[in-house]
Amino acid sequence: MSPTPPLQVIALISGGKDSFFSLLHCLANNHRVVALANLYPSPPSSPSPNAQECQDGPSDLNSSDLNSYMYQTVGHTLIPLYATALGIPLYRQQIAGTAVDSQKDYSAPAMTPTEAYSPNADSYDETESLLPLLRRVLADHPHANALSAGAILSTYQRTRIESIALRLGLIPLAYLWQYPYLPTPLPSSAGLLRDMAAVGLDARIVKVASGGLDDGFLWENVCDERVIRRMEKAVGRFGGSVLGEGGEYETVVVRGPMGVWKGRLVVRDGHKVIRNGEGGESWLEFTEEGTVTMVAESEVDPDEWKQRIKTPGLWDARFESLVEELGTMSWDESEAGANDPDAEQLISAEESSNQEVPQPPHRPPDPAKPPQPWCLPVLTTITPSLNFFSNLTAPAFSPLTTQIAHSLDILRALLRTHDLTPASLLSTTILLRSMASFPVLNTMYAALFPHPHPPARATLACGAALPPGVNIMLSAVAIVPTTADQRQGLHVQSRSYWAPANIGPYSQAISVRAHDAGATRLVYVAGQIPLVPATMEVLGADGRSGAGMALFAQQAALALQHQWRIGAEMRVGWWAGAVAFVAGAPDAAQKARAAWWCWRRMHEPPPAGEPEPDDEDGLADGLDAWDRKYGGQGSFATAPAPAPALPDFASATAADDGGDEALVPGFFAVQVAALPRGCAIEWQSMGLADATVAYGSSALRDSARSRVCTVTSAEGVAVEHVGFPLATCSEAYVLEQCVQRVNHRRAAGEDGGRWRDFHATLYTASVGAFCGIEAQLVPCERVWGAGGVELRVGLVVQWVR
Repeated sequence: MSPTPPLQVIALISGGKDSFFSLLHCLANNHRVVALANLYPSPPSSPSPNAQECQDGPSDLNSSDLNSYMYQTVGHTLIPLYATALGIPLYRQQIAGTAVDSQKDYSAPAMTPTEAYSPNADSYDETESLLPLLRRVLADHPHANALSAGAILSTYQRTRIESIALRLGLIPLAYLWQYPYLPTPLPSSAGLLRDMAAVGLDARIVKVASGGLDDGFLWENVCDERVIRRMEKAVGRFGGSVLGEGGEYETVVVRGPMGVWKGRLVVRDGHKVIRNGEGGESWLEFTEEGTVTMVAESEVDPDEWKQRIKTPGLWDARFESLVEELGTMSWDESEAGANDPDAEQLISAEESSNQEVPQPPHRPPDPAKPPQPWCLPVLTTITPSLNFFSNLTAPAFSPLTTQIAHSLDILRALLRTHDLTPASLLSTTILLRSMASFPVLNTMYAALFPHPHPPARATLACGAALPPGVNIMLSAVAIVPTTADQRQGLHVQSRSYWAPANIGPYSQAISVRAHDAGATRLVYVAGQIPLVPATMEVLGADGRSGAGMALFAQQAALALQHQWRIGAEMRVGWWAGAVAFVAGAPDAAQKARAAWWCWRRMHEPPPAGEPEPDDEDGLADGLDAWDRKYGGQGSFATAPAPAPALPDFASATAADDGGDEALVPGFFAVQVAALPRGCAIEWQSMGLADATVAYGSSALRDSARSRVCTVTSAEGVAVEHVGFPLATCSEAYVLEQCVQRVNHRRAAGEDGGRWRDFHATLYTASVGAFCGIEAQLVPCERVWGAGGVELRVGLVVQWVR
């Protein structure tokens, strides 16, 4: 397969260290930077300019610093020098408007053409100033297709740049996103500054705004080891971020690696004036424009800096160990027990159970009767905290677009009936007959979600397992109207080293409280496939990661790592369970066993005496400027509570006698016809955040001894996974059990009514036989449970109080 073509990048620069280090990562990823773009403040005496009026630079050297949460403006008089220093065209424009939208996640404003081209300080958000600037760049560089920015931890900044980029058809790049938490040899968050120093970045402090930083730091190189140590000491005493993510300081880069930089910015002594403001702020004002000292081309190796730039590795330490172990495994069915001792125990127990449980007589189908067509009724399940809408389909054999439109219309109607909107959705599961329908679906589905944080989503192709003539089946989970303000999301659309960017109308995760009065949050995570985050290519597409089961094992681990990183960002401490969708018939059973092994391995407690994985000491506090002003953090805020370990064994207890070894949440592997991007695996899961978890397993103690049952519960929620082994459970027996566990429970309540409200999801290859079960149905080809044991049916029941 040919390598991914390089992107043509427009680099947003503020003059600061982060935007220039991000530019270097664009080059290190073999992209080409075609233009620099910058916004600067209007002179104090001038009104906001018309958005169509672009200038080469400010006429007043003493233009004020805006203290913008979006743009760095201190030191802006030096920006014109970068065109010469880097030899890249620079485009500039004055900032119009103010921070009208102060929400952390940005939504493009609905503006009339008059408002869009006649901005004023009262109604025009400063973010929109980027549009005319970038349109000007695109007019000169029509092949530009990406936009780079230096966001590290600031959701406020990242979501605004993503909004602008996507409206212009540009791919947003944020290679520094979550950088302090990624697998590089960083002893602390200051390691990012040391990485900048290693590549030759010289970034001078031009503003300080923290109790621990005084004007003695001004014009110091923040990448210098001596200054880094002073900074760490000051931040340690007074709080804040050593990276400046909370607005503690701002920088101007005067030098970078030769080969990228053609010269160094020079400001003569005596032309830097210290200004002091309120709250201990101090900044430098430049009384001359500065100069650039050029470096002769013959003096440098243009590619030498690439040997020194550090890029985060693909694997976190725990998953790297997992991949190493996977490389030693064999997934042949005859060796399954050697890989997983639990599998042999489960299988032997299930085989013996058939002798103890009388099975209802199994009546084979009458060959004289043709198979009857079947359909699934729409199921609506209303609980105190969640609404479930399941099995939405259109009339069979109608055109694809008609079926998609009809299914979405049903969803809209159900939402309206319950006083909800598409913004109320938490998660959707979309089943297609063919993945070839995905582009059409995506376009029509996206129209539902014009605002930030669309629901998490998993999309599968089920092929002929769907009802005859049905090309799409849709199921969704939504909040109830009283909890609308509790909905939170993670929606990263920029390409980075962290996790795959959302390239469609879905969020990485959406969460909501499980119970009005409780703290537990349910975190619905979008289906995760094995994309390499920095390139957005499927792992192995370049042919360098092996083939066959060796490659699949790595892909299973990578997709699961994405789920883990998203869960950590959403403060998940425990998973309620997972489904690993696998594609590819010849080796589906081996894939199911490999996926189970990954899931089980990641839930093993650390060896005795070894601490659980946690944040490194001194990592960035996660506070950006928005957090400090609007999040109630304050300029001298203490760091928020650290994210829990995942799994957080300290918050989980076993309800049986299995000990820590038993603490593995429910698992199914489900074979389907195809997955997005032709991938072989997609993980779908729900996490529990801010929860104390109880876990129980009746795999060997179920009264019938013919089904494997696990229950994960927390305040306000319990999730039950029940697997009915194919070898020991007839279809009639399973149907009877499902009627009892779902239909009868729904009618009679469970545990005196305490768990009366629930939603069930059923995975099976025999959907036609289970149409009467009041559950969300997922037609598939085969199903496996814990230990890689093949099941006739996998049943998930989510109870809510």
